[in-house]
Amino acid sequence: MQTYVGQIRTPADATILFEACRQGVLPKIQRRLSDRERAGIKHGSVFVWDEREAGMRRWTDGKAWSASRVAGPFLMYREMDGRKGGPASKRIATGKSPPREESDDSGDGVDGYAYKPDGLVKQSFSITTTEGQRLHLVSYTLRSTNASQDLPIPSKDHSLAHVQIPKGLYPE
Repeated sequence: MQTYVGQIRTPADATILFEACRQGVLPKIQRRLSDRERAGIKHGSVFVWDEREAGMRRWTDGKAWSASRVAGPFLMYREMDGRKGGPASKRIATGKSPPREESDDSGDGVDGYAYKPDGLVKQSFSITTTEGQRLHLVSYTLRSTNASQDLPIPSKDHSLAHVQIPKGLYPE
């Protein structure tokens, strides 16, 4: 059960989803995902949860991810192939980088693991409200910018236009 299908471009987009969940417009995640639910994670999947209500601090989805990279207010992760033998292992074995045409345009992973060529990008964002609630959001998109153009954005989604953000509840 995902909270929303779309893409998160700004903290304001995340805040709209947090508030829509608080108002009961969108569902919050209440527990860890089952194996079946994890297998259903795809381009556009967005999940929101309250740390205390769900009883979980960290999100687990069963996928192999790169180390986090800071992208403004978000942490970003790239899906890894999960097996050795990609271009990175060729570099490690020979001490040289593979020829440009052999390497993925997105670069090699670490420890002999390669980025999954058609893999997802995971984006995470967390805030603490003025009432002390610790809220988390995780979204998944494909790396291609063309693929994301068809996904709704909360701040431009007409179905969420009625969601008003109360002043003082969320950090600016």
